[in-house]
Amino acid sequence: MIDILLATYNGEKYIEQQIDSIRCQTYCDWQLLIHDDGSTDNTIDIVKNLSLRDSRIKLIEDGVVHLGVAKHFIHLLKYSTSPFVMFCDQDDIWLENKVERMFSVIAKQDSTIPQVVYSNAYLWNPEKGIYASKNTLTYPTTLQQALFLNTGIQGASAIFNLPMCIVLQRELKYYAMHDHVLLLLGITLGEVHYLNEPLMKYRQHSNNVTGNAPGSIRKKLLLMWKHRNIPLVSRTHYDGLRAFYDEFNQDLSSKDRQLIEVFLGMPSDSFLRRLFLISRNRFKIFDSTTLLILKACLRKYI
Repeated sequence: MIDILLATYNGEKYIEQQIDSIRCQTYCDWQLLIHDDGSTDNTIDIVKNLSLRDSRIKLIEDGVVHLGVAKHFIHLLKYSTSPFVMFCDQDDIWLENKVERMFSVIAKQDSTIPQVVYSNAYLWNPEKGIYASKNTLTYPTTLQQALFLNTGIQGASAIFNLPMCIVLQRELKYYAMHDHVLLLLGITLGEVHYLNEPLMKYRQHSNNVTGNAPGSIRKKLLLMWKHRNIPLVSRTHYDGLRAFYDEFNQDLSSKDRQLIEVFLGMPSDSFLRRLFLISRNRFKIFDSTTLLILKACLRKYI
């Protein structure tokens, strides 16, 4: 059994299309747990009607609303009882073999430790169709590769196991995003795996919570220059990392603890000291320390 967790908010325009794509999956042993964050449109009515057609669709009504995206998904975890869990956004389209392919990978991993597997996604909108074959362009498995990304890997592209579900429920004082914590936990307390195969259509529109994806390394480099006035380190993700460290520092290896401490200490370091620390600790973006140093030279730190 796989629990698919769908957090909704004012999603009437796309929600039925997304749920229909889940109902069409080649892997059928799943339940779709849906929780709404206080929608003012017809989202809940649409979900209730769909649940009458398919008993695997379950709307959770517990009166808890206005959590925000990150805490909403974390809240949903408490209702999961299955060995494997998937996050689901309300406006994407899953290819019919998404669940089957991802389950085939995570089922082979060590089930005694937190595991997460990520797939890729097409960038898509109804007007342009599919316009890029990959949303995920970097595949971090270490903190050196992850800390300067200012993001996690797309949560809706993930499947994770019960040990990960349990540890994800340890409450943090602050969340940047739920998928930021998921990646950090996979890297530090478990394992991270990548199925570099597009298994869903990631809808691009003006209301994307995490913004529109650029779709290629070249476009990311162009955006790096275009957005050179944006700080190197996102305050949101810096604070999210600090909250993660405050909760989990005793569980980390000495190496990972030291890397996070170096990163968290950088705002008070001089410019040259930061460049030295980036080089010495082999911090990277898109698997390149040189690219990170270039970016650090273009932007203020935080």
